[in-house]
Amino acid sequence: MTEEKKLLYSVFGLALLIHVGFVVSEWIAIAFAVSALGLLLFALYKATTGQRMGMATAFAIALIGHGGVFGYYYLFGAGIEEEEQRMIRFQAPPPILQKNFDLAKRPEISEVQMEMLASLSPPDLPTDISAIADVSAVGSDLLGAVLPGTATLGAFSGAKAEELSFDQVEMVSLSETASPVQETMSLRQELLNVEDLDIGRYQAVIIQDPEDKKAIRGFFNMTIIDYDVADKNRDRFPTAAEELMRFMRDHTKIKAKIQGTTVELSDTRILSAPFLYMTGWDAIFQISETEKQNLGNYLKAGGFLYADDIRQSDPDNGLTGQSPGVEGTPFDRQFKALMKDPEVLGSDGGKWQKIPKTHPLYSSFWNFPDGPPMGGAPGGNVFDLEMLELRGRVVVVFSDLNISWYWGDNYADAERERGLQFGVNLIVYALTQPGGIANVSQFSQ
Repeated sequence: MTEEKKLLYSVFGLALLIHVGFVVSEWIAIAFAVSALGLLLFALYKATTGQRMGMATAFAIALIGHGGVFGYYYLFGAGIEEEEQRMIRFQAPPPILQKNFDLAKRPEISEVQMEMLASLSPPDLPTDISAIADVSAVGSDLLGAVLPGTATLGAFSGAKAEELSFDQVEMVSLSETASPVQETMSLRQELLNVEDLDIGRYQAVIIQDPEDKKAIRGFFNMTIIDYDVADKNRDRFPTAAEELMRFMRDHTKIKAKIQGTTVELSDTRILSAPFLYMTGWDAIFQISETEKQNLGNYLKAGGFLYADDIRQSDPDNGLTGQSPGVEGTPFDRQFKALMKDPEVLGSDGGKWQKIPKTHPLYSSFWNFPDGPPMGGAPGGNVFDLEMLELRGRVVVVFSDLNISWYWGDNYADAERERGLQFGVNLIVYALTQPGGIANVSQFSQ
């Protein structure tokens, strides 16, 4: 009986292992079970000598139990698995997006260019066009743009051009006074609410009507420059820019506001500002190399800076004794030295010009046939504004005439509105002159 018990225990252990294997791997367990079925029956037969009726009963019960499990699995479980395999995952297609605004606003060709092309007759084609280039490598669209109205020659293979030949041309360099060409946008063709575009990408977008200079609309964010040791209540009029923005909103269709509070020249945000406003009285400049480089890069890339040597009224004597409108003041000398710094404009920073009364600045919005308002500089020896130009574009306007006095001094006289009008002229001219940061053609590209 001891040997028979060992055999019985071994077979029982094997059966238990097969059941565990069934949990781990179904098909391996089935293979083991089938191969060991005969062995199990033989072992039970040998171990139950004299008790085969009990063995047969136990075997029948086990067989019925296992058969019931397998039957349930294949009748119900297989159906569930098959149903799960038939499930289809629905994935919604991506939404059809609106056309990118930059692309929607990018004109393929301007009206001016269309008129120019229409006035030109198509050039004569050479007898052998293959001597110039393989047209197939360029594409019919380019050929059609260069030679409008001509038919496409042959099928295009998509191969690269093997050889290009060019006629000798004479290079003509632009003079320093040559003005860049500005492409304007007609109000009749502009269908967008430009003010809604004030989302931070642009600091100003201005659209003019070529037939009416006052039919101008858009938005403008003004940037005020601060610098070390500048006294808020002496080197600045704290409310000047705010009053000018309010006046501009009330009398034009330009949504004008101040960008933040003040910005230092070391801040890279100035590189996207269309108009910088800087004032001073007698503060000593402490401008770092980084600030100089930023200012130089800004002015060379299309920026505009208006600097005003200011004086504030005395409650009792007004501007008497404050030396307004006098050249050679601390702010005057330091500012002009800053412009001549090699990191800013170098030698171009010393080429100051008096702005003549016929300059477009004096008629950009309101007309000033007599030049700038002089009420903020009584008794001075300066009677004109000064400017610096780069390649025909005004980059700096400097004032010894205390123009900001009209905007922010509570004691400004009855000509205050005229001074505010001139402030609007300054901004409108800076935003609309060709080559500036706020040039609307950059927005339509």
